[in-house]
Amino acid sequence: MRVAVASLAGCALAPDARADDADAAPDAAVSATTPASESSASADDSSLEVVEIPFDDVPVGDAPDIAARVKYTADLQKRGLTELEAKAIENNQKIKQYNNAPEEFPTFVREGYDVKVLTADGFVTQDDGLVYKDFVLGKGDLPKDGQEVTFEYVAYNENGGTIDSTYRKGVPASTRLGINGMIPGFEEGLKGMRPGGKRRVVVPPELGPPTGPATFFSAKQWEVFDIELLEVKNCARVQSSFMSSSVVCE
Repeated sequence: MRVAVASLAGCALAPDARADDADAAPDAAVSATTPASESSASADDSSLEVVEIPFDDVPVGDAPDIAARVKYTADLQKRGLTELEAKAIENNQKIKQYNNAPEEFPTFVREGYDVKVLTADGFVTQDDGLVYKDFVLGKGDLPKDGQEVTFEYVAYNENGGTIDSTYRKGVPASTRLGINGMIPGFEEGLKGMRPGGKRRVVVPPELGPPTGPATFFSAKQWEVFDIELLEVKNCARVQSSFMSSSVVCE
């Protein structure tokens, strides 16, 4: 573009010389003009900081807010997030609000099969991937295999939608520990509670339930449970007749 302007300027100033210098003029214009222009552009560019702002982030008719954009980018870097992840979080927040998800519900940022779980302060991540937070610690001994536990729970999907709840049924759940009667991650979280305690458990797919059309759950999905442990009972096998026995918990 700079070469064309220089050539046109030369033609306007010296119309009579066009025929004689037709071959030399363009080359002269290139050699005389390009180095100076490129040197000036390079000097200007080196002193500028490139700030990329998506068109969608600038309202029609307004000038882009450079300072706000720089601050936003610095905040993402501090939080260890990419802009794609930040957009996913924003969309996830809207969905959770629509589903009436409880406070401090985790945010799941999904890129293909990779999932980043973002939680509020106070959540603990175990070596096996189980994540939990105690809201009420409870009192007494931790339950162990063979004992019967009675508890209330609410099960959520990644978007904060409720998929099952004992509160809705009006009856708490009871089962014995150690008989493979519960979701592995759910039982693991329950074993770390004391009677009267309330805990949120975030279960990774590796510790999750069986998947398939006959269940509420799909593959590679994280599950979230709010659990309230009500009671723990000791159990013993009692001979009910000569040929049979039963387990009694009290």
